[in-house]
Amino acid sequence: MNRTTLCVREVAAYLGIHRDMVYLLVKRNKIPHLAILNTIIFTKESLDVWARDCGCNGA
Repeated sequence: MNRTTLCVREVAAYLGIHRDMVYLLVKRNKIPHLAILNTIIFTKESLDVWARDCGCNGA
C-alpha cells in the first residue's frame, strides 16, 4: 500500500521548497494540512490539487 501522508520535510522535498517556507505556508493557512497535536501532516492528493490550482509561486 502506498503511503499518502507526508511530513514537513517530505513536503519541502516534494515541492522543491525550503522547509521554512512550508512552515510559513502552514502558519498563513495557504497550504492544505492537518495539525494533530504538535504534528503537521499533509496528504499527497491535497498537495497535488493545491499545486495544480494555486501552486507555491509567490507564496
